Amino acid sequence: MKATVAISTTTGSEILTVSVDDYDPFVILAIRDATLQLTRDECRKVSDALRAAAMREPYETAPYLFG
Repeated sequence: MKATVAISTTTGSEILTVSVDDYDPFVILAIRDATLQLTRDECRKVSDALRAAAMREPYETAPYLFG
């Protein structure tokens, strides 16, 4: 099995691509023209950070901004 996800702009150019094969010890992360090989542990850490960022309250609903 190969898992792949790509995030693109509205014009269709890819911003971010993540790709992994079942038995490959590395996850390939491509951000525009840069390519990184992450270990599965490094990938989990990045995933945790992105998940935490996604779970934050939206900027518009921050109570301290609108008193």
